[in-house]
Amino acid sequence: MKKTIIFILALLSMPLSAQNVLDKLQTLMQVEPSVEINLGPAMLSLLSGMTSEEKQVSDVMKNLTEISVRVYRLDDGDFKGDLGQIKSFINATASEMKALGMEQLAAIREDDSTVFIMAEMGGESMQGLSVMSLDDESELVVIKIGGQIMLKDLAGLMGRFDVDLDDLELN
Repeated sequence: MKKTIIFILALLSMPLSAQNVLDKLQTLMQVEPSVEINLGPAMLSLLSGMTSEEKQVSDVMKNLTEISVRVYRLDDGDFKGDLGQIKSFINATASEMKALGMEQLAAIREDDSTVFIMAEMGGESMQGLSVMSLDDESELVVIKIGGQIMLKDLAGLMGRFDVDLDDLELN
């Protein structure tokens, strides 16, 4: 019983943790995002039904529970944040995700950009996907996708849109 309660509390805290990360990031950015998308289960279900003619797209979307996107412009006069703090926050967040058991699919650390792609894996599916991409000169993009993403469906979708991952080195 005690293990069950701890497991339920952990599950309930997960969405709050993701929101907490977005809230902390908002504080660091000191500017509103230029793009903000928040799709929950109801809207994703509706969109999945609307894409039923595109079976591969519908198959991926039907099990999603959340899509959150934030895009912050860094090259306009409104941005007053500290890029060093933001880069440190992104690196620390990626390290925390790894410590919590997420797999780091890709990491790019260059002088002018930092990118992390993290996945929460569960057997033959992903349970979540997070992307954090910081281009020091122009923008920060944060994407969180929650829900079950079947790898076979994702592979089919990549082929459908001619996405070539052969030359991409994943960690």
